[in-house]
Parts: sequence; structure tokens; C-alpha cells
Amino acid sequence: MKKSNHFANPFSVWSGHRLFHVVAGTLVGVMAVTQASAMLPTPEQAVDSSVVQSNSNQANRSNAQAVNSKITASLISVDANGQEILVPVTANTRLQSGNVLEYQGFFTNTNADRVRKMTVTMSIPEQVELLRAVSPDFPYGSADGNTFARMPLRGKVDNQLQEIPLKFYKAVRWDLEGVGLNDTVAVKYRARVK
Repeated sequence: MKKSNHFANPFSVWSGHRLFHVVAGTLVGVMAVTQASAMLPTPEQAVDSSVVQSNSNQANRSNAQAVNSKITASLISVDANGQEILVPVTANTRLQSGNVLEYQGFFTNTNADRVRKMTVTMSIPEQVELLRAVSPDFPYGSADGNTFARMPLRGKVDNQLQEIPLKFYKAVRWDLEGVGLNDTVAVKYRARVK
């Protein structure tokens, strides 16, 4: 019987996983809410597409196309000088338990107006465990992927309020303020392969 190694090709297991979700709204003079989804970067090229809009409202449709997104995944490595380097994950990357990955999301405002507030949510694949390295600071976290609260999350266990371990986190969310025309904002988190 052949044993499957789902780390041999990191994209085979995660290919259907929704990695991020964007809600951009409150444009100058316009109130709009848009949503987007993307996959992990494909081996051929990094995901780089306009935000997908599911609402049929014309104003929302034009605002949805005003935010371009790009998501990358990199393996954290150390060079000969002991300096940390990011090695892009490709189809040839062999991931092992304990490897640390950095996920980065880049969101560019291509609208004619400034976006006052953009909310970006990046989900955490089941095969990895979130580490404390999250940027920008003061994100929101979720243990179910739907309900968010400031990190660190707390919950009751045996009637005692305790910090929820990072291995139970399903998503991280940021509220980003003042994204000007052609400005790009970046978010990132690190995770360890289980």
C-alpha cells in the first residue's frame, strides 16, 4: 500500500482552501462592501487577481474591481551567515512537520478614490498552526472562522477564563485605515506545519 505524503506537494491538499477574504468599504463619498476569495499561490504563478464581487449592485461592482490582491507563501530558511531568508513555496517545495511558513497578502487600491477603511481576513490552512508573528499589530483572531475578537483570544475552560492556544485559530483579520490611490497595504502571519 502506497502511503500518501500530503507535504510532498503543498498545493494538492490546500488547492481548494480559501486563504483570504477582503471587505473594502467607506470610499470617499461612497459606502460599499465587497468580498473576495483567493487560493494559495499556484506553482505556475502567484495569485494576482482583481477582487471578485458577488453582489449585483453596480456601485459595489465598480468598487470591487478597485482592490487588486496578491497572496504569497514562503518557507522560512537560514542562509550560511545565519540570516533569515524567505524561500517562495513552489510545486517542488518539500514541506515537513515543523517547517515555518510566512503568508503575505498585498492589497492595492486601484480605485479613483481613497479607501478609508479596508478589512482583510486571511484564513489559516488546517495543515498549519499559527505562530505569534502577525503583522500589522493588534489583529483580530477567530477560532471558528466566523466570530472575531482582539488577539489573544480568551475562552472559558472549566469555568476559568483562559487564553485559547494558537493551534485552534482558524483566521486572522485586520482593519486597515486610509488606503490611498495606488497604495498597497501588506498583512502577514507565520505558521508552523503540523
